[in-house]
Amino acid sequence: RHMASRAIGLPPSGALVSRCPSRGGHGGISGRGQTLRARACVYPTASDDSKRDRHHRRPVHVSPGSRRVTSWLPKPCSDLVTRSSSDASSVAPTTAPSLDPSKIAVRATTESAELRGAAAARALAFYTYPSDRSEFSIRSHRNMRIDAEWDAIGEKIRGEDVAFRDTRVECVVVALTLDEDGALPDGFAYDANTLDAACVVPKSETTPALLILGTLDVNQGAKLPAEELAGMHPGTDDPVPEGTDISQDGFGTNKGNYGNGESDFDAKIRAYEDSLGTRPVRYRRGYLSNVCVLAAARRLGIGHLLMEESLKVGKTWGIETMYVHVEAENVGAKRFYEKNGFEVCEQETEAYALSLSRPRRLLLSRTVGGGAGGE
Repeated sequence: RHMASRAIGLPPSGALVSRCPSRGGHGGISGRGQTLRARACVYPTASDDSKRDRHHRRPVHVSPGSRRVTSWLPKPCSDLVTRSSSDASSVAPTTAPSLDPSKIAVRATTESAELRGAAAARALAFYTYPSDRSEFSIRSHRNMRIDAEWDAIGEKIRGEDVAFRDTRVECVVVALTLDEDGALPDGFAYDANTLDAACVVPKSETTPALLILGTLDVNQGAKLPAEELAGMHPGTDDPVPEGTDISQDGFGTNKGNYGNGESDFDAKIRAYEDSLGTRPVRYRRGYLSNVCVLAAARRLGIGHLLMEESLKVGKTWGIETMYVHVEAENVGAKRFYEKNGFEVCEQETEAYALSLSRPRRLLLSRTVGGGAGGE
């Protein structure tokens, strides 16, 4: 009987079936046509870290007369805890608060408390939750993501992240100085979806309390780790533009001699680049990542402040061309970067994006020293 079942492509008696009907076009095997009831299981397209932590749950059908799982059925993606890309949070609130410009400061930071505030802003911007998720569940998951983002920022800046061993990283924040009593400005309120208390940097003996409104990372390197689309200009043979500051070459985590997990092959590549007598490309290209602004602070020019400061950091480091990745469907984010001098220089095909199970991406660029179109 088992051999016969296998011969026609059916599971043998007593076997568990776990299949994704969204790919097969049908609901899977339902078990003798009986009425089914739902249980939860991990959704097959959830991110790897979510699978491990079991935060994405999907309904599984079980026969009433047994405890055997017989099929997997997906629900709409709106029921998922999902992580958006760094450019995906572009929807503005219907009514924007007003902020005192004199109380807003934008700067690169390495302060631990400010980095945690930046991590909280990213957790708020990058993760969305289903409408039926309890506030306790949302806050528990968000606290876990804040800790993870905080650790990640610090490791990149200190050069402890092996994936960023060829990349120098700086975190830029836009901070709003709060009143003496620490009260939030009009239009801001703590809730489960738009603002977390971790976004506030506590008052100290020397500094007032701050609210982190937005943040991004500036990455100096030949390519951005974990991104398939990489800039191609400037190349090794391209002349260095007149007036480029190269005094920072050899500083930071991409200086090439601290050996953080660097293989012999990578070391040889570095040595070859340095022996050419031209400026290595790892100093000439820059990438923006983790760009986000709190929902209540959008449409107030915070994004433009982040862009201006990131270009200042890039110019100080001697970066010649700045790049940023954007999802092709995110028209708002693409338009925002184009207003700030970026132009599309590379793009993925639909087939390639599907092979990676993620939305298609564009790569935009601009010269750091001036106008648009670094390519």
